Amino acid sequence: MKHPALLGIVAALLLSGVCSTYAADSYWYTGVGAGYSRGGAAIERKKDFDGGFKGSLGYQINRNWAAEVSYVSLGNFEYAYEAGGVTQQDFYKVTGWGFSAVPTVPFTNNFSLFGRFGVFFSQTRITVHNPGTVISNNIPNFQTDNTSFLTGFGAQYFFNIDTGMRIEYENFGKVGNAFCATCTGRANAGMVSINAIFKF
Repeated sequence: MKHPALLGIVAALLLSGVCSTYAADSYWYTGVGAGYSRGGAAIERKKDFDGGFKGSLGYQINRNWAAEVSYVSLGNFEYAYEAGGVTQQDFYKVTGWGFSAVPTVPFTNNFSLFGRFGVFFSQTRITVHNPGTVISNNIPNFQTDNTSFLTGFGAQYFFNIDTGMRIEYENFGKVGNAFCATCTGRANAGMVSINAIFKF
């Protein structure tokens, strides 16, 4: 055997977490978090970032796989167009449900890295003030439902057997619709968040 040290390191990585109290057990968990989200749908932007919120429910099937459902509010984005001294303001809001598989790689008893892939069912709403840069009443909310790929990655750390913390980035893909007169416009949505995780 030419590289016993290298093989030993590989074996240790593959076996890490087998005796782990926190990583090896199957369990249900719930999470709640807040983050900084981004959406971009127009050439002229006034407010492209906002605070977001996330709640999730998941099941850790084994130390390497979990399944999760989440509800996400990506906040409110504002787009402004000005002409002739009149400003048209578009207020853009995105919420939705995510369903994802979460591959997990435990490194210690309480620390692991994870990925995320699945689908995101979004609901996008837009309210327009002064449409066409003409002073007038607001246009009633336009609403578009859409489905996109959900991907992400992050790290989690458990302080004890029941409570932990996650930091992650999620890419919700394209939300909204730009192909009709009463559509909301298209946006690329993503969020960086910090989440508290609780086993039960």
